Amino acid sequence: LALRVASVRATMVNAMLLGLACCVVQPVAVAAESRRTAIVDAIASQRDAVVNIHGQKLISSEGDEPKRVNGMGTGAVIDSRGYVVTNYHVVEGVERIEVTLASGATTSATLISHDLRTDLAIIKISPPHQLQVVRIGTSSDLMIGETVLALGNAYGYEHTVTRGIISALHRSVEVSRTQRYDDLIQTDASIN
Repeated sequence: LALRVASVRATMVNAMLLGLACCVVQPVAVAAESRRTAIVDAIASQRDAVVNIHGQKLISSEGDEPKRVNGMGTGAVIDSRGYVVTNYHVVEGVERIEVTLASGATTSATLISHDLRTDLAIIKISPPHQLQVVRIGTSSDLMIGETVLALGNAYGYEHTVTRGIISALHRSVEVSRTQRYDDLIQTDASIN
């Protein structure tokens, strides 16, 4: 009888533990699915179209020897044949432009075109595989206060994501006496 009672108790304890485990595991799975927000989906859908751009260039200042410095930035694949848009200051004067894809593959790039006024450049890589292209939206109907996301590779930290809001539209910023940007979208999303 003592063996039977012990066996029944063990069975009851196992059943209770199994029941508790089911109760614990099930909400975790449900909780994970409920955490899959629109922001998580947006980043997941675009992250493979974002690349890391890096290279070296010589910087010289008056009276000093030129210094070799490392530069890096972010680009977005705009055409599956290997065309990438980035900021011109990222690739300006770079001897050998290197691009690291989301897959981790690294390849060299060629500067195809640039526009100093808008600080934009198009570079071309020979992709080792089919590339995902970034989905381009429209800015014509943006609203101040609307949520924005920034996905990039600032300072070499791959696929950094930040979130913010549209702070203002149609901003003009004078960077220097020779460089001015017009019609910008101002956000408070940190880009680093």
